[in-house]
Amino acid sequence: MPFDLLITQGTAVTTDAVFRANVAVNGGKIAALLSPQDMPAAGQVIDAAGCYVLPGAVDAHVHLHMLTAAGIYSADDWCTGTRAAALGGVTSVVDFIQALPGQTLMEALHERVDDARDAVIDYGFHTTIHPDEAPIGGVNKRVSDYRIGEIRQAADAGCPTFKMYQAYSGLQVQDADLFRALRAIAEVNGLACVHAENGDVLQALRDAVTSPAELVNGLNHARTRPAIQEAEAVNRTIMCAELSGARVLIFHISCDLAGSVVAGAKGRGLTNVFGETCPQYLVFTDDKLARPDARLWMCAPPLRPQADLDALWRKLKTGVLDVVSSDHCPFTRAQKDLGAGDFRRVPNGMPGIETRLGLLYEYGVRAGKISLNDWVRVCSTRPAELHGLRSKGRLAPGYDADIVIFDPDSPRELSAAQLHSALDYSVCDGMTCAGWARDVLLRGRAIVQNGRHTGRAGDGQFLKRSF
Repeated sequence: MPFDLLITQGTAVTTDAVFRANVAVNGGKIAALLSPQDMPAAGQVIDAAGCYVLPGAVDAHVHLHMLTAAGIYSADDWCTGTRAAALGGVTSVVDFIQALPGQTLMEALHERVDDARDAVIDYGFHTTIHPDEAPIGGVNKRVSDYRIGEIRQAADAGCPTFKMYQAYSGLQVQDADLFRALRAIAEVNGLACVHAENGDVLQALRDAVTSPAELVNGLNHARTRPAIQEAEAVNRTIMCAELSGARVLIFHISCDLAGSVVAGAKGRGLTNVFGETCPQYLVFTDDKLARPDARLWMCAPPLRPQADLDALWRKLKTGVLDVVSSDHCPFTRAQKDLGAGDFRRVPNGMPGIETRLGLLYEYGVRAGKISLNDWVRVCSTRPAELHGLRSKGRLAPGYDADIVIFDPDSPRELSAAQLHSALDYSVCDGMTCAGWARDVLLRGRAIVQNGRHTGRAGDGQFLKRSF
């Protein structure tokens, strides 16, 4: 019987090899990796000559249609955000569920799945564990026994990864609650994902900024969130993980100091500690915060000096940092302008869901900082492994035929006009990537062809994950 699809003459890239191959697809799964001379019959043939063929990128840290404490939503909904993701070579995302006051986590999950009905790629959810009474703004309170008890329900429902914040009013968990939650997560063999900043310290630093001149100085966004408070929170999280036995992924590591804490833990033999960074911490420096429009680059943790970027690339290459996620959290100019007179009121977040794969190729692979294998490892394979996406992230028989045909000689200007987020600007304006995703397959079906989105709203499926 012929295969459904055959991708011919491409250069396959996996975590440990780069080789010429033909990729056969049947029933939405990768059926075989064949030699370039092996040309079996197929219902459809895609010529990938001159291109890399890699597993679809997995972005396990995104914020689509996210409600903030200011009562505004992140700019991309599930259709615009996942369409942009697909056009950048992403085939799976993991977003978040966050229960409102009086709402159970299962009720929040059902609402979120309904909210994602227009997704054009596959999706899953992390479960946010936060103080029950005031999850969006308000006073930091304790996490109830009831909320801790819902951890097993969430894992059974296919959401075995859990987000906790050590900062942000209303979301910040106290150390005792962090430890309690980690023990419960360990019991279900889950993964804790932690926003590691010392919320009490950074809030005190922010409260001390009072003059109008200081409040409009974007550099104070970074000065009130210094690297040392991030590293302290990372250390505290790792200590709790070691005591509880839980696996923990430190989200969006921005600086050498915090990355070195993770390196120290791994060096001590801890196998339950992992690190994530994001393209913004590998590409942009804190000089963006000296611009009049600095608020467009305000995220948390903040952008850091060049020395931190250089150190993070080294830690990515050596495996101290396991994955690169976008932390896609876009806000329009008008939304960012809510903090025009006070940097503390700027909604924190930057876009990146579409540009992550291209930026890592341009500034990582082409710059000689990581290899092609590293590129696939941190963008596809390792995120799938860490987050329980068992059928994703590998170019191997039996895995979902989520495949990217990446043309290394297809320059892409990263202007707002060339990107597909709902944003009215691009933080990458003026930058160019030498290569870009040409074709993207989701479970064997083309959703991007020659750089054009050909999929449909609703193509995505909810991913029930497990370890």
